[in-house]
Amino acid sequence: MLLRVALQIARDDFEDRRERQRQGIDLAKDAGRYLGRKPDTKMHERVIALKSGGCSIAETARLAGVSVSQVKRVWAQNQAKVKIGYLGEGAPKTASEYMGDY
Repeated sequence: MLLRVALQIARDDFEDRRERQRQGIDLAKDAGRYLGRKPDTKMHERVIALKSGGCSIAETARLAGVSVSQVKRVWAQNQAKVKIGYLGEGAPKTASEYMGDY
């Protein structure tokens, strides 16, 4: 019985802290202070160039120095942009164009 009471108090405390945290995040977002990390556009360009050049996902991850899941995520985002007609001007189209003398 005492254990159940202690567990319930701990759970209530946890839920209260989560609620206050969510409220704080909402206030910060409204004030423009909670923006998250900015995307690494150079890494995205590198991944897209390598993958467009015919590299496999694993090979692209190894050459770009990122994880396989990161390659999949960047590639999926790029394919979604291509599908709606967005292509950045001057962006490298192939791995050799991007990597140059690397």
